Amino acid sequence: METTLDKFGRIVIPKRVRDDLGLKPGAVLQIEQAEQKILMGPVNEGSQVVVKNGVLVFSGTATGDLVGAIQAHRQERLSEAGSGIKK
Repeated sequence: METTLDKFGRIVIPKRVRDDLGLKPGAVLQIEQAEQKILMGPVNEGSQVVVKNGVLVFSGTATGDLVGAIQAHRQERLSEAGSGIKK
């Protein structure tokens, strides 16, 4: 698989590779040089879920459309709740 270095030194990681590794926008990557090769991989920062007052809480950095995801989930739950009501 090939990619091209742009004039600013950036590369695009192909979508298939990002998907296979679960990389999302904002992911932290470790880069190492080994002879004439560049080795790159995701940094596993440990658990991003912690327990606060007996409740699991996400402590990482949210990426993507968080508000849209919450609204879509809320709408789905309302639709499921509404489907059980007899009219």
